[in-house]
Amino acid sequence: MLHINLLGPTGVIESGTSLSSHAVGGAKPWQVLEILALAGDVPVSKDRLADLLWEGRPPRSYLGTLESYVCVLRKSLGLGRGRDSALRTVMRGYVLDPEAVTVDIVEFRRLVRSAGLAGETALSVDLDTLERALALVQGPLLAGEPYAAWAIREREAFQAELVVATGLGARWALALDEPGRAMRLARTAVDVDRLAEEPARLLMQALHGLGRHSEALRTYAELRARLGDELGSEPSHESQLLYLEILHSEERSVVEHRQDAREEVRMLVRLLRQALPGVMTLAECDEGRELVRVVAGVSAAV
Repeated sequence: MLHINLLGPTGVIESGTSLSSHAVGGAKPWQVLEILALAGDVPVSKDRLADLLWEGRPPRSYLGTLESYVCVLRKSLGLGRGRDSALRTVMRGYVLDPEAVTVDIVEFRRLVRSAGLAGETALSVDLDTLERALALVQGPLLAGEPYAAWAIREREAFQAELVVATGLGARWALALDEPGRAMRLARTAVDVDRLAEEPARLLMQALHGLGRHSEALRTYAELRARLGDELGSEPSHESQLLYLEILHSEERSVVEHRQDAREEVRMLVRLLRQALPGVMTLAECDEGRELVRVVAGVSAAV
């Protein structure tokens, strides 16, 4: 079984051994493998491969060159040949055999679907399955391909998928009264898209639900700063209302805390008044008279 990692440091694991791009023939054969891995069990035509590899300007002899790349891959990875290979030849193209090759992003998408997140809405979300999918994400998609146009497009598309999945998961966790889990999911979405307001609002709600009001307010302040710096805009009306709601809640909490503290002081003063006569005759020493004066002052204050 061959395993291909595309989420984070890219690599191929064959029989427990990790292989680099040099081990499979260099940059172009490696890119062929990455493109086929992204496609999962969907065949990719030779014309499509050539268009991606040479960014719309393939050489005249691209068919022979492409076929040589595939031969190098098969030989390097011990994948066999032709239709019986794990890298199978199909009509005018190639496909990886899902029975012989696993790919982390393909498994991620399978788990996300199993979690109930087939689109941008969800009637029910299996959060455990979603977190299993997220555990596969060890970094940006195709981190080893920072400049290839096709890789950039795939990376941006996956980032959008990730934000949607984690955002829906966070919303569902809040509905289930699991603010800790909602916080982790929402923070993942915010880290991926730092200008998206909905994930930031979900993170604010989760932090507020955990009693971490100052962090929730700071999340809004950071969002506002990013939007201002990068887009020259303010947070939406919905985000502002949530901020004010949390701010007022924090103010109420401070007032209630002060009231509770004052009641505790009153109780301590009452207990002190009750205890003093049985301990000493206060008028007999300067310390006793000073203690009486302090108690009287505290009593007047509360």
